[in-house]
Amino acid sequence: MKIRTDFVTNSSSSSFSLARKLELTEKQKEAIIQFVERTMFGEDILTEKAEVDRFMEENYLSEEYKDTICKALDEGKYIYHGVVDFEEGDYGLAELYCELWKAIEEADSENFTGIDTDLSY
Repeated sequence: MKIRTDFVTNSSSSSFSLARKLELTEKQKEAIIQFVERTMFGEDILTEKAEVDRFMEENYLSEEYKDTICKALDEGKYIYHGVVDFEEGDYGLAELYCELWKAIEEADSENFTGIDTDLSY
């Protein structure tokens, strides 16, 4: 926990401290990839052209995206859809940092340690 003893302002930044080896390990890289996939690539998965209209309607996508979606499916790609909530402002970004550090530390605590990772103020 951080304790401020000096003048406190309505700051838009927060500091942190980490301990890690210079190079990312394979475990850390995998943790980063898994975190990004889980949190930044969306959840709804579309794999079949027959479901394109339903997918677009459920996710409020306009007709202008239909050709691009169909082409991507033809190329063997999966379609993901997610939402980024900007209502929380910088707190969402702070949470993103904290969750990433947590994922890396859980994957490889021998080579990565969060020290002062409280970004809540």
